[in-house]
Amino acid sequence: MDETTRKDIADLNRRFLYLVKQLASHGHATLLTGLPGVAIERVKKMTLGEIDDLAENMPATCFFMRFSEITFNSLVDHKANRRAYTINIVSAQQGEE
Repeated sequence: MDETTRKDIADLNRRFLYLVKQLASHGHATLLTGLPGVAIERVKKMTLGEIDDLAENMPATCFFMRFSEITFNSLVDHKANRRAYTINIVSAQQGEE
């Protein structure tokens, strides 16, 4: 992997983990990130330096596409009401867990 790609992955991971830490304080992290509560609590307790170090040393993204191909294509097609459609999907997924 080239250096630019490695830095991009580290930046994405850092931003995602910062978001997890921020959302953990508001109680919406599981719903909005799809991460299990144990992982959220662990990130919540980390310092920003620890998050930076973790992000820099992950060779792949620490998040994944939470929608199936069919759901994603449907989401792309729902231009007028994407937000409401996404909320319904995420809520339904949360109810399945």
